[in-house]
Amino acid sequence: MLLHSFWIFFYRTYDLSERKLNTKRIILPTFGALTLLFAMVSAISTTPQSASAFPYTCLDAKTGGKAPMVISDKNLYVAWWGNGTGNFEVIFKASNDNGKTFGDKINLSNSTNGTSGAASVAASGNNVYVTYWDNKTGIGRVYVRTSNDNGKTFEPEITLTDTPISSVPYPQINEGLAKSMPYELKIAAGGDNVYVIAKGAENVKNITSPSDIFIRTSNDNGKTFGEEINLSNSTGIQSTRAEIVASGDNVDVSWWEKSDGKDQPMIRTSNDGGKTFGEATVLTANSTSSS
Repeated sequence: MLLHSFWIFFYRTYDLSERKLNTKRIILPTFGALTLLFAMVSAISTTPQSASAFPYTCLDAKTGGKAPMVISDKNLYVAWWGNGTGNFEVIFKASNDNGKTFGDKINLSNSTNGTSGAASVAASGNNVYVTYWDNKTGIGRVYVRTSNDNGKTFEPEITLTDTPISSVPYPQINEGLAKSMPYELKIAAGGDNVYVIAKGAENVKNITSPSDIFIRTSNDNGKTFGEEINLSNSTGIQSTRAEIVASGDNVDVSWWEKSDGKDQPMIRTSNDGGKTFGEATVLTANSTSSS
């Protein structure tokens, strides 16, 4: 395509009769192209940004969009985020017949004055939980919504981050913003327990400080959540790419730590519904003892 365009440009600017370049044919198209380029750059530079300095383009489904899903008995739950309404919203759909048919879409974030994304979904019994990120208040925060009737209706959202007291709400604005939402949200459920993990700055006074992995837990089917626990708690070390699994009162969280250019996977386990956690274990070590 570029080669084809070049030959068209060359043909139109080369004077075959005099076998030399026609400067008039070069200057005018070049000036027009530069004017158009300047206009495009100006338009891009004035594109509105989200309150957390997170550009809307980063939320494009082609770069960061996902459609997480979970199964509980015959129920299949799917959540995703898209801008079909004119701004990015978190949408939910449920199937109660093993995915053969689906109910109507439910707009969970319903944030006409904000941008929503980074959804994650979990289920236990008839309960389904969706967590997501939204900046409708002027700063990016984490929310969760709960359904107790297999995804037919949802309770009002609960805010899991409380700026500026909590460490979790601060997005890492200096890494990976072109392809990932802030927080790296994940959610899991087991029995009456709901577990939400997120990435956040280790220092509440410095949002660009290295990230840690945090968890907040509900032991009453998502009605209330306890205080956050810093699971990685590794000062000066970048902790990212967390994952979580749960079964009843047992919950396991893994993540990666990067120090001195070296990546290593870590894990911590709780056997009391997320109230307390054992010491972090380095998974690459030959021994299975905690660090």
